[in-house]
Amino acid sequence: MSTARSFDKKQCDKARKFLPDELFELLKISNGINEVMINPNTKKVEVIDRIIYSLAEMKTQTDCYLGEYGNEGIVFAGNGAGGFFILKPDGRVFLYEYNDLGEEYYANSLREYFNNF
Repeated sequence: MSTARSFDKKQCDKARKFLPDELFELLKISNGINEVMINPNTKKVEVIDRIIYSLAEMKTQTDCYLGEYGNEGIVFAGNGAGGFFILKPDGRVFLYEYNDLGEEYYANSLREYFNNF
């Protein structure tokens, strides 16, 4: 895992309006959390997905999700296979899978989402 730098004051103000408290507090510490692996050929660390998107990526992915599917929630992470995780207004987490074009229950909360890793 690796982290990106936290966001500045302007980004912080935008995030406060856009995010639920739990995600906001995470992004105050690190503006995104990358899932990484060492490339066996190059021996260099490579980002393979995001455990938590950056604020900008959350905003972009959420806007796409809301525009395309019209459902509620904040897209906050990818699953590494083209799907993405959505935090619903009630705090539950769902996984959207492109293969069946539907949402599947994943966890009762962000805490449970992290425990599922």
